[in-house]
Amino acid sequence: MMKTPSCANCQNQWSWKMTWKKSFTFKQAITCPYCKEKQYITKSARQKLCLMPMIFPLINVPILTFGVDHIYLVISYVICIIGVVIGMPYLFNLSNEDEPLW
Repeated sequence: MMKTPSCANCQNQWSWKMTWKKSFTFKQAITCPYCKEKQYITKSARQKLCLMPMIFPLINVPILTFGVDHIYLVISYVICIIGVVIGMPYLFNLSNEDEPLW
C-alpha cells in the first residue's frame, strides 16, 4: 500500500495534504511540522518526481499517431493531471541530509 512520507528525525508520518502543500516550495529544506527539523527530499524521490511530466508526451504519441479526436487528448490530460496531483505525495521520501541529485 502506498504511504505518505515520514520524518526521518521524529518518524511522524505526514498527511497527504501536508505533503502536497510542502511540495510547492522552492527551498531545498522542508521543515517538519511536528519536530520543526529540516528535512530533504531523497535523491531517488527527486528522480521519480522529475519523471512525472514525461507522462504527457507519452500520451500524445498514440493519440496523435492514430488520428484520434482531440477531445480524447484533453480527457487524457485531465486524467493524468488528477493522477499526478493525487499520486505525487506518495513518491516523497525524506532524509535528514541533502543528497546531490546526480
